[in-house]
Amino acid sequence: MFLVGGLGSRLGDLARDTPKPMLPVAGRPFIDHLLTKAAGCGFDRALLLAGHRAEVIERHLGESRLAERLGMRIALSVEPAPLGTGGALSHARDQLDEAFLLLNGDTWFDFDWRVLAEWRNYPAVLALRMVEPADRYETASLSGDRIVELRPRDPALRKGLINGGVCRLTKAVVPERARAFSLEAELWPALCASGDLGGAAFEGGFVDIGLPASLASAEAILASSTPN
Repeated sequence: MFLVGGLGSRLGDLARDTPKPMLPVAGRPFIDHLLTKAAGCGFDRALLLAGHRAEVIERHLGESRLAERLGMRIALSVEPAPLGTGGALSHARDQLDEAFLLLNGDTWFDFDWRVLAEWRNYPAVLALRMVEPADRYETASLSGDRIVELRPRDPALRKGLINGGVCRLTKAVVPERARAFSLEAELWPALCASGDLGGAAFEGGFVDIGLPASLASAEAILASSTPN
């Protein structure tokens, strides 16, 4: 599952008519890099949770024949109105497996996603990464393999474990009724409070393309991380 419906407001005009995951990085749309990696990790199905300019993504999938080239089944779920990260997921609930990976469509985290897919300890497990500085991100504290605290952004924070934009979820934690809500603001804190949020720290190339500067830095990272 890839979240590809965000507005990309921090990117300004770059994302006005183009969904963030469709922005070109290292010669092709960012989502192509993510789907290529998914195929390389052995996944053969993907569902894109789309919203803003979903027709751009749909047209690209048709014209590029990416699914055929990767040997994957790629489907699109389009939210009827902006529902946030959680609402987009609950809107597609009928299409979910009992357990699945959910990834941010604007983040590249280069580790073996199959390792996270095998976790069974918690109904939700976040892939964490140590970053420095960590001033742009919410951070997590681990006790063993359980996340015991989620901290708000701290402009003075030099180093911390952040949510790397890849998680393993079970269908049971996804609300049955679609409504607008945020995974980051609602579901993760609720699961953390109940002791049901796991975390695993991974290393690997990491970049999110939410800012013009990080979009530029993604060029070098993706050029060396994905096959042609």
